[in-house]
Amino acid sequence: MAIYGSLDTMDLGDILQWIYLRGKTGLLTVKINDYEKRFYLREGKLKYGISEDPNERLGPYLMRTVGINREYLLKAVALAKKERILLGEAMVKLGIVNRETIENALENLVREIAFNSFVDQGYFRFEEREMDVPYEVDIDIQDILLNGYARKDEMMEIQKVIPHLEVKFEILRKGEEPMLRVLAEGATLLEATERLGLSPFDAMKKAHELYERGYIRPLGMEKKGGKEEKKDSFLMLREKAEMFYREGRLSEALILYEELLKEDPGNQALMDRLEEIRRAQSVELENGFIPRLKIPMEKVTSLDLSPQEGFVLSRINGIWTVGEIIKLCPFPEETSIGILKILLAKGIIGI
Repeated sequence: MAIYGSLDTMDLGDILQWIYLRGKTGLLTVKINDYEKRFYLREGKLKYGISEDPNERLGPYLMRTVGINREYLLKAVALAKKERILLGEAMVKLGIVNRETIENALENLVREIAFNSFVDQGYFRFEEREMDVPYEVDIDIQDILLNGYARKDEMMEIQKVIPHLEVKFEILRKGEEPMLRVLAEGATLLEATERLGLSPFDAMKKAHELYERGYIRPLGMEKKGGKEEKKDSFLMLREKAEMFYREGRLSEALILYEELLKEDPGNQALMDRLEEIRRAQSVELENGFIPRLKIPMEKVTSLDLSPQEGFVLSRINGIWTVGEIIKLCPFPEETSIGILKILLAKGIIGI
């Protein structure tokens, strides 16, 4: 059985926490910015990871962390292709690095790939299965969660100044840092990332450090006019309110939709959504109840369901109680209860 969805409603931390708590074994695939990343987990532990992102491959990682030059890397790549062996084995065979260095680099690279996946845009799929991998590491999920969320918080602070990788910069002071030199040539931060072999996070962090030290300033950040800014604020608030609703966070959604209706009193769609939220909140739900599907399964697939709703719905089998379903869900109890109430209020399930 597979579960899948969007990272903007169920992030990597939620998924990993669920895998960890349930002791799951399987393949977790994450797609971010057109690049696919695959993680293999066994009994709740991270054992392997690989990424299609060129900057999250072993070669570039060793170049920026160990200082291996491009000439040696190309020799190792050639040997790996010729003898059909792993790049790390080729490097050891050529005497470029020792085996311990490769083993440490592989484990740290898997961590790096995981940390860089703590984002709000992208998709995931987890499939329970056994699989063979070219090497194994032994990484505790709690370590990934702790550091992954810390990195995500740091990135959110950085993005208040540098919102994305397509930004260009005004150079305020000269300096010798490689990042500064590339940006001074008119490159976007994305282009600098690729040229310097950095991960997106490392590139954003370096650029932010240069900004704080007074070397650069982002271009194209002009302040919007009053009406346009107010419209953007309304749309952002509506997106947030809808996100809360689809995540089952009914109390938070109610507050935001009431604020929105004050701004746009005649909006029928807002009034309809408020009525749906109040109807869901009024649903009586006890842990001992056994929910059952009230519509044909073929009709379920055509419904506009959030990933969370789809996941909860997949656990309704006419046998498990509300309390048991909540324990199986990889999100907070409040979210699971809210989603069950929404499904009941919509008449998709019954008690």
